[in-house]
This record gives sequence, structure tokens and C-alpha cells, in this order.
Amino acid sequence: MRPIDTNEPENEKLPVGRRGHRKSGSDQLLGFRNVLNIIFMLLAIVGVVVYVWVDSTIGTYIVLAGMGFKMVECCIRMLR
Repeated sequence: MRPIDTNEPENEKLPVGRRGHRKSGSDQLLGFRNVLNIIFMLLAIVGVVVYVWVDSTIGTYIVLAGMGFKMVECCIRMLR
């Protein structure tokens, strides 16, 4: 068991910074990733609407195209 040092203030014992979190300003591709996410969301919504109301085959292709955009965004996030 470690003895307690009463001379050191309590707040100096705490770790500095947040682990696992990056500053949003340090990500240079954040805007591009946001655009890819918006495209994915729009294609997903349109694909589901087309799937339900018009044609299931065309709706499936639209959703798959949206998933392609999402996979690109995920690869960019993992590779940086």
C-alpha cells in the first residue's frame, strides 16, 4: 500500500487530457467525411422510400450505393 502524500494537491493527481478523444480541429478530412455521411443518409432514406412504394430492386440498389459511400467514409476514418 502506498503512503498518502499530503503535500500534493488533489487535482495534480488526476490524469491530464482525455484519452481516446481527438480535437475536432485536428481532423482535416472532417468536412469531407460529413459530406459522405450526408450522402449516405439521403441515399438510405430515398432507397427505403423507393423500396416500399415503387420497386424493391431499384430501392435495394439505391441503399447499396449509399452503403458504398458509408464504407468509404469508414475507411477514411480508420486509415487516418
